[in-house]
Amino acid sequence: MDKIDFFSADYRDGRVTVGGKTYPAGTFATHLLNQYYDDDTASRIVVFRNTIWKIRTTLQKGYLNADLLEKAESDIQYILKILPRLSPFDRLDLESERDRVKRLFTQEVGEFIVEYCRAKSYVLAMDDASIRYDALPPEYDEEEYQYAEELLDSIHNTLHFYDRLGDDIMDAHDALVAFTERLDNAERLDESHLLPIAIEVCGDMKLEMSTEYVAVKKNASSKGAVTARRMYFDNYFSFVMTDFFEGLHHNHYPRECPICGRFFMMTSARRQQYCNGYAPILLKGRKITCRKYAARMSEKERAADNPITVIYRNRTSAIRVERSRGKITREFADIALRLAKEKWQMAKFDDEYAQNKYERDMIRDNLYNETAKKVKDHEIRG
Repeated sequence: MDKIDFFSADYRDGRVTVGGKTYPAGTFATHLLNQYYDDDTASRIVVFRNTIWKIRTTLQKGYLNADLLEKAESDIQYILKILPRLSPFDRLDLESERDRVKRLFTQEVGEFIVEYCRAKSYVLAMDDASIRYDALPPEYDEEEYQYAEELLDSIHNTLHFYDRLGDDIMDAHDALVAFTERLDNAERLDESHLLPIAIEVCGDMKLEMSTEYVAVKKNASSKGAVTARRMYFDNYFSFVMTDFFEGLHHNHYPRECPICGRFFMMTSARRQQYCNGYAPILLKGRKITCRKYAARMSEKERAADNPITVIYRNRTSAIRVERSRGKITREFADIALRLAKEKWQMAKFDDEYAQNKYERDMIRDNLYNETAKKVKDHEIRG
């Protein structure tokens, strides 16, 4: 029976192969941090989970509205349409997954499952004498029962994957952000010093995958094969956090550039502060990399007591606390955090804004009023 098997990756020697291409382990954890706010992918996926959740709930109770399967198929197809905006889904065989979902969620399959549920009710209602002598009712058909159970297994696994996908994206993002925010607390930026931070932030999170060993070419020019671990992931969260820990084992980990605010992947224990990307401003009308901009402006490593940064960290910390206590929704918190980051970055490069408006904009009520307008605009567009 069909199952979700398109989501796999091969790991060996600090490298990960996805979709036939190889990258340093940790690449996709860094991609998530940079792509999280692009097109609000996670929030858009969550909107399409209602039918999926309803089918899961009814199946757990032992019945099914067959009409809902086609609606679920439509919703999952929409999710698959927007997923390529987030790595590594742009590298996976989504076309095969679309075909699998199209075959699995049909009116015909739904009606078959409904008949199976009805037939099973006769088995469940057997009296003691029938049970004692294995006198199964005439409605029982062993071959159809087995096929129905295989179908239900595929449906359950598929619904579970797409039902939690939006939450997986958000949970993985939050865990990785929490890790990057504590990097400067480490005495050294190597595995032995960073692993305790990673375990504290992510260690109690269950990862769900299966592993097999396969023979792969070490590189494109290799004639012989080497052993690699091929992992099949039950959910997106398990993939991203596996990529993160595999990278960390080889001193690959994400770090935020204080100039442009984007994340880059460190590949050593040295304290590189800036990325090689371009700064968000022009210097004498020309583009300049973040590292060159920082050197050109003789910018020292940002101190923890920098007033601009202190205001930013205090406000974002308060937002996360309110989110964890349920005082604000996750969507509201995400937008508020993004606005706070934009204002923090603007204050770093615009002295007039930093001196005259930044602190006022970061006051809770002012920031939340602006966030509420963004949420309303998002709902209207949705």
